[in-house]
Amino acid sequence: MGERRAPARAVLQAVAVSVLGVLPAFFVGALAVQIRADLGIGLGFFGFAASTLFAVSGSLARPGGRLVQRLGSRRGAALAAGLSMLSLSAIAAARSPGWLIAALALGGLGNAVAQPAANLGISELVTEHRLGVAFGVKQSSIPAATLLGGLAVPSLALVLGWRWAMGAAAVLALAVLVTTAVSRRDTRQGAAGAAARGPDKGLPRNGLVVLTLGGFLGAAASTSIGVFLVDSAVAAGFAPGTAGVLFAGCSVLGLGVRIGFGWLADRHPSRSRWVFIANLLTGGALGYGLLATGAQVPFLAGAVLAYVLGWAWTGLYHFAIVKDNRAAAARVTGFVQTGLSLGAAGGPVLFGVVAQLGSYTAAWLTTAALSLAAALTVRLGRRIVRRARGLPVASLRLRRPPGPVPDLSRPTRGALPAPAG
Repeated sequence: MGERRAPARAVLQAVAVSVLGVLPAFFVGALAVQIRADLGIGLGFFGFAASTLFAVSGSLARPGGRLVQRLGSRRGAALAAGLSMLSLSAIAAARSPGWLIAALALGGLGNAVAQPAANLGISELVTEHRLGVAFGVKQSSIPAATLLGGLAVPSLALVLGWRWAMGAAAVLALAVLVTTAVSRRDTRQGAAGAAARGPDKGLPRNGLVVLTLGGFLGAAASTSIGVFLVDSAVAAGFAPGTAGVLFAGCSVLGLGVRIGFGWLADRHPSRSRWVFIANLLTGGALGYGLLATGAQVPFLAGAVLAYVLGWAWTGLYHFAIVKDNRAAAARVTGFVQTGLSLGAAGGPVLFGVVAQLGSYTAAWLTTAALSLAAALTVRLGRRIVRRARGLPVASLRLRRPPGPVPDLSRPTRGALPAPAG
């Protein structure tokens, strides 16, 4: 019975830790109206502040992944929860824009550890035929974080103030820290089991770089909706409380479709996950275009499409990357997370600057262009990988390569750790 429950516990821990990794940034985004008014922050500077967490996370993702690979998923998760708790507490006490940025930078340290720890925990204990669902559930942490932020607006921020909402989030982080710290799961046994499932295939290095670039562009597009949807909805004529409910409702939809897409990936293992990801990014671009209209009905439809399609690809992305590098999942995640986090950092900065100098319409159209560029880049990366494996680039199915593929998962001097796709 314990062995059956271990995968479920691993996934639940991964979700909790992943939520905490990004919670400081998305809580700040959900409470943007109140925080900006209290601290006197303009749109451009606010975008810079919100992106701080992801900039720090991206800069430290590779050493964070290596650290978690040595510590194990349980200790890594406890470290991430502790750093998130400190970050949320510092945000709640912020008295100036500089203080807010420093607190979000501390959250970036936590996220640099949280994502590798979560992926390593899943890789250690979840079986091959449930891996897609596991990563779909794990990546539902992003809409779960925005859901918590959206619910915090009408329930706490508009009643008690945004600082109380941040304080409640810090208490949640403390609870996860205590729960994780008392866990006695031996992650080394899980790692040994992952290694016993077979050798990792790895990716050709040029394909890895292009796919990471696609993740960078996709994250730059999708993260802006988590930071600016509420403020943009208010600008489109929605009341602040209604905008918060819209934020929460879209988060629920995003949470469900990520799990559903993971289930589809498990049901159809021969289908290309990269083509699926590119199609989702293309559909998301349509949603961003509807948000750019600024009219309430198209805005509602655009928010749904942006969440359901444009921001639902990350679970499949992590699944595709980790699938053939399960024994070194933390180290591999640290590498690709650099692109994802830096994209998540740059996107809100660009969005905030364009919105402040131009308009929300111009900012959402820029986001749509980024999403289309991400879709094209992912397709290019897939072609490079298939060509390196001797597969026809026009096919939409993934087949076993006719010959051995160089295993780049073992780090060598001057070489990058390469995940599989």
